[in-house]
Amino acid sequence: MRKREFIKQSLQFLTLSYLNKAWSSTAIQQTQHADVIIIGAGIAGLSAAKILKKNGLSVIVVEARERLGGRIWTNNALGLPLDLGASWIHGINNNPIKALADQFQIKTISTNYNASQIYRANGNPLTDSEDRLLYKNYDAIYRLLMSVRRKRKLQNLPDISWQQALEQVVNSKQLNDEALAELFFALNTEVEHEYAADLNKLSLFNWDVETSFRGSDHLFPNGYYQIIDGLIKNSGLVAGILTSQVVQTVDYSRTRSVEVTTNQAVFEASAVIVTLPLGVLKANSVEFFPSLPKTKQQAIARLGMGILNKTYLSFPEYFWQQDARTQIINSISAVKGRWAEWLNYYYYTRQPLLLGFNAGHQGLTIEGMSNREIIDDAMLVLSRIYGDNIPSPTAQITTRWGSDPFALGSYSYIATGASVSDYQELAKAVEQRLFFAGEATSVDHPATVHGAFLSGVREANKVLVALGKVS
Repeated sequence: MRKREFIKQSLQFLTLSYLNKAWSSTAIQQTQHADVIIIGAGIAGLSAAKILKKNGLSVIVVEARERLGGRIWTNNALGLPLDLGASWIHGINNNPIKALADQFQIKTISTNYNASQIYRANGNPLTDSEDRLLYKNYDAIYRLLMSVRRKRKLQNLPDISWQQALEQVVNSKQLNDEALAELFFALNTEVEHEYAADLNKLSLFNWDVETSFRGSDHLFPNGYYQIIDGLIKNSGLVAGILTSQVVQTVDYSRTRSVEVTTNQAVFEASAVIVTLPLGVLKANSVEFFPSLPKTKQQAIARLGMGILNKTYLSFPEYFWQQDARTQIINSISAVKGRWAEWLNYYYYTRQPLLLGFNAGHQGLTIEGMSNREIIDDAMLVLSRIYGDNIPSPTAQITTRWGSDPFALGSYSYIATGASVSDYQELAKAVEQRLFFAGEATSVDHPATVHGAFLSGVREANKVLVALGKVS
């Protein structure tokens, strides 16, 4: 890359393609030593590394991908930065990610979820009164579901799924097809999208254990990766991050050290922080010697790893002018969850882009389709709303998080039979040498970027105590 071109791009934003080239590692022939090895260069690993380095410890971060950020992934393939992973700061009040955005002077824009328009399967928009009635009916069903939960707990009955409880409630209500379609739409967008899981997977007892920050949700018009870039720049971590290092084994059988073997090298440290996504832990992609404690293995097995996939469609023109002030475009489908929610990206970027979401089994269905099939399926929904003469997209990007070997899902959820204690178990250190961070170890804020960030801070402080750096 010519120096002039490099400077030009840096002044705009650091693209992932540049970062990949800048930090891609080459094979290392001998064992590398550090005080701490961190597995994973997502925000959990980077937040931990920053604290450890600040306290004078030597740190090596090994990352399987050629890029940094983990499930924070900003892609520039369509000519502007688009987030394929995390998109929002969820609740800006006292949120550490908003604090970082302010520190790094990163622009964010709030999302107003009430600025939405719902369309029926035939393309007709709901009126304001119909919209209010839909959610009034949803709230009534929700209260009945929570009543089922309270009664089962009082009677010491076992946990069941949302779906099982819903069937009890719906069977007693005798809803017609239209009312059922509206209910399933609301459940999909309000619950399944939020937790990236189908109702038949989600625990009725424990699905909502998280603590939320107050305030509006904000997204990054110039990409979430700016947070990752800012963390790296402000912590001097560049030299300590090695990419294309696929971890194969973690050996903590020794008394005073842990050995991490990747496809390229061997690393040895006094402590290791594991930030592998829950999906990777569930797949046993990394071997631990000795095996992880049985209680931790059971917690990993009980927790669920959800799927929420995104599809960006870029159009030659902005044809949905009737929704100019609308931030969320919703579609009630005969098939629950099929292209039920779109983000009007034109509102944020003034570019003719729509972002569609598919969660749970619909998200997995998308992964099994070709890009052409995905476009055709999405356009069937959009053409019902905006007419058959709308232009075809000029480009698209679809995520496939369930097929990503270094994620194997989007984020965690509490499955039927699991509980918050499983998050607690996953967060426990093993022999004060093996530590665990990541969103699936966050008791208060699972499935969020801020939860992952705070888990890295938590584990870094544990390591400092274990290594005698603080009392």
